[in-house]
Amino acid sequence: MTGWTLRCIECGKTWTLRVSFNLEDMGRLYHYCPHCRRNTFHVVEGRVDEEEGGGG
Repeated sequence: MTGWTLRCIECGKTWTLRVSFNLEDMGRLYHYCPHCRRNTFHVVEGRVDEEEGGGG
């Protein structure tokens, strides 16, 4: 699964959102911030490829 590094516009903290679709062209995303603990705008900073592990 692909992860995307997001930066919250309110608090400035970055975190990774794991989704299976491309956020590259969105630029900005309105999503729940786990640090602010509310919905805020986020800047999509980049893609993080995570290696798929064996399924248990």
